[in-house]
Amino acid sequence: MVALLFLITLTPASAQDASPSPFNTVPMHSGQAQPFPQFLPSAFGIGPNINISNETGSQSETSVAVDPTNPSHILESVNDLAQSTGAGAVVWESTDGGKTFTSTNIVPSGFCYDTWLGFNATGDAFVSFECSDQRIAYKKAGQTSWTSTILTAAGSFPDRDMVTVDRSATSPYVGSVYIGYDDNGSNNAPYLLYSRDGFTTWTRSSKIFNGNPTIGVNATTGPDGTVYAAWEDYTGKKAYMAASHDGGATWGTATVVTNYRLNTSTFFVSIPPQSTRGILPFPMTATAPAGATHAGRVYVSYTDKDPVGSNTNIYVRFSDDGGATWSSEAKVNDDTNSAYHFHHQIAVAPSGTVGVSFYDTRLDTANKKTMRYVSLSLDGGVTFRRNLRVTTASSDETGRTVNGNQYGDYQGIYSDSAGKFWLSWTDSRKVGAIAEDLFGGSVTTK
Repeated sequence: MVALLFLITLTPASAQDASPSPFNTVPMHSGQAQPFPQFLPSAFGIGPNINISNETGSQSETSVAVDPTNPSHILESVNDLAQSTGAGAVVWESTDGGKTFTSTNIVPSGFCYDTWLGFNATGDAFVSFECSDQRIAYKKAGQTSWTSTILTAAGSFPDRDMVTVDRSATSPYVGSVYIGYDDNGSNNAPYLLYSRDGFTTWTRSSKIFNGNPTIGVNATTGPDGTVYAAWEDYTGKKAYMAASHDGGATWGTATVVTNYRLNTSTFFVSIPPQSTRGILPFPMTATAPAGATHAGRVYVSYTDKDPVGSNTNIYVRFSDDGGATWSSEAKVNDDTNSAYHFHHQIAVAPSGTVGVSFYDTRLDTANKKTMRYVSLSLDGGVTFRRNLRVTTASSDETGRTVNGNQYGDYQGIYSDSAGKFWLSWTDSRKVGAIAEDLFGGSVTTK
């Protein structure tokens, strides 16, 4: 296995066009992790828990992607505070089906964060991330090094970015790479950056929404090339979606996906298992691919308050008319003890099976220790099956000495070409100072 390296330099904050607003997700520097008790392993169909980073410092906010041309080729990424110089954007690579991983791009200096991964149909890899500016790195199939580019069209202070790739052979924009983000230096306005090949000629879309400030602009593409963007309007306490029919250049009218019961107007929402940083209950989204059951169906998952309790649950809604109207919400978690659930992520397998992963406190009466769970839907998101516990030990990110970022803002799930779901998450089971690690695992659909 070959270790790959590229260096990313930081554009000083003074060089930015405008000062960022306080409503951003840039990581903090502080604290240490806590030890925790262990629980028994969980359900059938769950692969082993793999400590991918296994470092003495802190990691948070994870992403995962699988090469569609080779399911043994897996990438997992993380914000890495283990390095003495600050947070780094780190990607780990496996070529043996997730058994072992090698660090492929470490930022030895500077402050970079918010990594997100994707592959195109021919096996070229992409990772988006930020260093107070917007960046994209790509590694073409067969190459041994990454190429990183600063995307100057992003605006004054891009935040909470994500990348998605159009891999549909029936799309007129197949091969296009999209980065969703909000411009924190311009009232958190939502945008997409797009390139028709992911390597050259990046263009910023028109503003997606002209209403309140936003956070968590997450995009997905349909079999016909339609681009969908979903986000949280935190002052208005709503989740929205808009569609683009010209490859992300312009956008139609935004529609409300859900009205939050949570009070999102504080931006971060404090809950017992993440009381320091708080959570952002922004929507995640995925689309059923061509050939799948309910092909073209657009899914949105989100965190919201229980209708009668103070705890939080994970919900999914879907649309069959391009986001114009939405189904009633389906509750994903199946516990009955008013636990807290957060950091949901959603993916759709080639068959149409929907997978949703999330943190869950159901095994801790104090609602502080978490385990990572997954639930599958075989009927297009109408109902979700018995929740499967993925983690074999708990994490506890509460207390005075934990890292201030706690679990961060998001975790990962991705379906490979065979329909197996691969996961990434922040895990603090290892005893020691600032001991959060990037973990990975998998769930079969049988």
